[in-house]
Amino acid sequence: MSQKWKWIAAFFLCVLVLMGNYLQEQGKLSIDLKKIVYSSEDLTFMRNVLREIFQQEIDDTITVSSEPINQELLTFVQVKPYEKGYLFTYEQTIPIIAIDHGLIVYTGHSKDTGKTISVYYEDNTTVTYGNVDSFSLLPYTSIERGSTIGNKEPGDLYIQVEKDGNILNLEDTLLWMKEHMRP
Repeated sequence: MSQKWKWIAAFFLCVLVLMGNYLQEQGKLSIDLKKIVYSSEDLTFMRNVLREIFQQEIDDTITVSSEPINQELLTFVQVKPYEKGYLFTYEQTIPIIAIDHGLIVYTGHSKDTGKTISVYYEDNTTVTYGNVDSFSLLPYTSIERGSTIGNKEPGDLYIQVEKDGNILNLEDTLLWMKEHMRP
């Protein structure tokens, strides 16, 4: 499918969602559209349907080795449990970098974790970063491996990793970080 038709289809999909949201707010539609795509399974299903519709070309290249991603996150000096995740203490400013292709599913402010951003990655992992000092992406923004998601000044960074619907404990979180952020 050509690029032009992909953009036209995406435009109509956005208009359809916005119109459905408007009709729901006016009480003319009983389905709450905002609750349809909030689970990891829904995002995976939507991604697979869109790939099938747009017949995304398969990349035949094989990655032999890759550059380290976000290895700065491994430079923490202390870790402690907090809420459903962990607070990692850093002594220097660090960038928060996408470890893979994914989708920003939440950006906002939480009373527990301050400025917060959640990223859904293609391997069915959702990572939430809290107490972030700056980010400039909006929800439902696609991200590429290696792109900067935000920045953290020295202090505590909240990290929660959810893999296949299960929130990882500290040991599994540290193993996940080492696996995805190899120095």
